[in-house]
Amino acid sequence: MDPQTEKIIVLIIVLTAAVITWKMVKDFYITKLHKIFAHLIAVITSSFMLLSSMFLFMPKDYQRGTGPEVELSFMGIVTVIVMLAVLYVFFKYVPQNSDKKS
Repeated sequence: MDPQTEKIIVLIIVLTAAVITWKMVKDFYITKLHKIFAHLIAVITSSFMLLSSMFLFMPKDYQRGTGPEVELSFMGIVTVIVMLAVLYVFFKYVPQNSDKKS
């Protein structure tokens, strides 16, 4: 696959994961905190998701200017999906269950 196409696909995956993370975290905290604090927490969390998911697609032996900047891998995509699924369970499913018990 063309290196530019891989970069575009990885960028779309990483940005989508960050936006989904921001939305889940903001929706969770907006009911508990002021909306400015909820937004700040969501931005910080999504920034960490952006960085961590970008590191997943970085080549193992990366050297600047000598090889590809990103490697599109099946395991990287699966890992991003698993991270989003875990966040979904933590921010959507678990709080609803704990609210029903009390």
